[in-house]
Formats: sequence, C-alpha cells, structure tokens
Amino acid sequence: MILLSAQNLSKTYLERTVLNDVSFFLNEGDRVGIVGINGTGKSTLLRILAGVEEPDSGTVIRTKGIRISYLPQIPDFAEHGSILEQVMAHLPADLKSAKEFEAKSILQQLGISNVDSDISTLSGGERRRAGIAAAWIQPSDVLLLDEPTNDLDIVTLTILEDYLKSFSGAVIAISHDRYFLDKMASEIWELPGDGSVRRYNGNYSDYAANALPTAPAEPEKKSTEKKEKTFVGKKKLKFSYKEQREYETIESVIADLEKQIQETETKIAAAVSDYVLLQELSDQKDALEEQLAEKMDRWVYLSDLAERIEKGETV
Repeated sequence: MILLSAQNLSKTYLERTVLNDVSFFLNEGDRVGIVGINGTGKSTLLRILAGVEEPDSGTVIRTKGIRISYLPQIPDFAEHGSILEQVMAHLPADLKSAKEFEAKSILQQLGISNVDSDISTLSGGERRRAGIAAAWIQPSDVLLLDEPTNDLDIVTLTILEDYLKSFSGAVIAISHDRYFLDKMASEIWELPGDGSVRRYNGNYSDYAANALPTAPAEPEKKSTEKKEKTFVGKKKLKFSYKEQREYETIESVIADLEKQIQETETKIAAAVSDYVLLQELSDQKDALEEQLAEKMDRWVYLSDLAERIEKGETV
C-alpha cells in the first residue's frame, strides 16, 4: 500500500538547488535511511514530507487518513511548560487523557523520570529523548526522523531500535550512524548534492559496498635510480604504512568527532535566543558532520581492506 508519493519536487535556497525534480513512492513497511553530506537537502526533504515546509514546485500526495509523526533535529518545544505537557502538546485533545500513562512510561524508559519538571531544565540530550517520546506517542503510519541517534547512549539507542522493529508503518530516518542504518534500513537514499535522490536496496553496508568509491591506490614514486626489471608472482595484499597508521587511529578520531558534535548540539539547544551564536554553532556542527561523514567513508574502506588482508588475498 502506498502511503505517500512525491512528484517532481524541487527546492532552491538562494541560488543553490537542493532538490531537483525528485519523485518517489513510500510504501507501508518501508525502512529508508537517508545519507549525504550536510547541505544536500536531507532535512529539507523530511520537512517537505512532514508538511512543515513547502517545495518550490511539485507535490506530496498523502493517502487519505494516513498519520505522519516527525522528529526534527532540534525538538520543537515551547520555552516553558512541564516535560509531560510538552511531549503531549500535539496530541488530539480526545487522546491526551488516554495517552498520559504511555507518555510517562516512554519518558521513564528513555531516562526522564521528572516528567513534571519544566522543559527548560533538560539538557540537549534529554530534549532529544523527550522529542523521541513525543514522536512515539503520536498515532502514526509514517515516522520521519532527523538524526534520531544524536546524544543517545547505548541503552536508549537499543530502546529506539527495538521500537522501530515493532513499528508496523514506514520509517524514513536521516542518520550518520552506519550501525543504526545497518539495523534499521532496507533501502538507502543518497542525496549527493546535485538535487537528485539516488536509491539503493539494502542497508548501509550494502550501500557502502556498491555505491561508495574505493580509495585510489597511492601513486608510485618515480625513482631516479635505474633498476633491473624483475618479474615476480602475486604479492599478498597489505596496508601501506600510512594506511596502517590511519586504520589504527580512525575509530578514536570518529569517536572524538561524534563527541564534538554532541557538545555542539548541547550548546545549540542552550542558545535558542541568541541568533548570531546559534548560526555560528550550526555552521560549526555542519563542518564537524562533514568531517565525520568523510571519516566514516574512509573507515568503511579501511575495514574492508583489513578483512581482505586477513583472508590472505593477493594482488
């Protein structure tokens, strides 16, 4: 069953086209992961599908009666009000009483027990978890999640993954977390930055194996010395010295970038009333996420090379 369809969507900011004549269908049960460097239109696409932003041209057709729940990167809460009130703010009035116990239960599972405290007391990570709770309790057929794993610890991430497994509707999630996308996605949509959406079957590992470019071999340095030509058999595949050093340190580099991104998001959540600082922090976060995406792609290449070396492959 088709839940929604996008027909010829286009969107331009200033002179940059982030979506150009994009069309697709979303079926019941689809699990889509969206990837791409920052500024390619990932969040814009989600906002258009959620109906909170309009395309410049094209239409989104939603099957009559379908319900969409949207989690933005920065949850949209009022400045004040109890955590429970804010989580339930967008529920239909006739459901609030029936959903109160469920909302409290979800918040407690996500590590937020002081549900009557003011929303302003939450840290950036806690606001993210409260946003997840708000998305969960909405009766929905489609979940649209923008970086849902940001600021989540392993326990909370496991709860999120288990919930998505049990969810019978369709899910579209933007994420830089390849492990999350491996577990969640059955299809990857890549936004390469030219306005298009490239679709690949399978999870992130399948996408990485089939779509991401492999690192080019390092060019041989020309020697000024004359060498006698020799002919040898196949050589065992191995890391170059530079690759070996990079492989040994890349996971700690990725962890450090993820930590910096989380710290920046916490600062963003605290700077909602300072537009200049908010813009600076947003630019900083974009730059960090772009570095993280590059390192993740490099990690995929080096890990694959390490597996081939371990198997004793030759070249």
